[in-house]
Amino acid sequence: MIVLSTVGKLHNEIKNYTYKDLADMPGSLGYHEVFIAYTSEKEYNKNPDDFPEISMLKRSYNIYFNGIDMDFYRNIENEYKIRPENAETTTKKNLLDMLNSITRTYLEGYWKDGDTINSELTDSVFRAKHKFMLSMNPDYEQKYWVPMHEEIFKNIIKINRDLAIISEVESSFYFKDKLKKL
Repeated sequence: MIVLSTVGKLHNEIKNYTYKDLADMPGSLGYHEVFIAYTSEKEYNKNPDDFPEISMLKRSYNIYFNGIDMDFYRNIENEYKIRPENAETTTKKNLLDMLNSITRTYLEGYWKDGDTINSELTDSVFRAKHKFMLSMNPDYEQKYWVPMHEEIFKNIIKINRDLAIISEVESSFYFKDKLKKL
């Protein structure tokens, strides 16, 4: 199995990693089946225009979706987001917002193609970001982010095939790390 990253609408801005480039990658690497880790079939069917890469992938590959209830996890995410209610929570929220902004800004400057987006540097940055988030908001990581990714990973393993897994860029490190442990 291999994990490939999507950068969503940024595919429109990165000329060497367009939606088409992403859709062609699994085949160029010898894969015929693709697991979409970042959205459910229900979400895709509601808004297919939001996922042009999936429409392209469906023309060439057997597609599997993440199989999770996205609404359930959105509700959990909203429950555990930090709300600025006092000086401590305001500081934590501001630090996390700043981290998100700085991380994206620097990585977007680094990302030039599929190799840089799917690089160990990109994975390391997001791995470190989530360690920091764990220290600032453990409930968010432990009750939302990790359980959601665990459920997705279990669904990947259940399929029991040699898949190209397409993940949001921020989540790719998680799946790569889990695959290394198999």
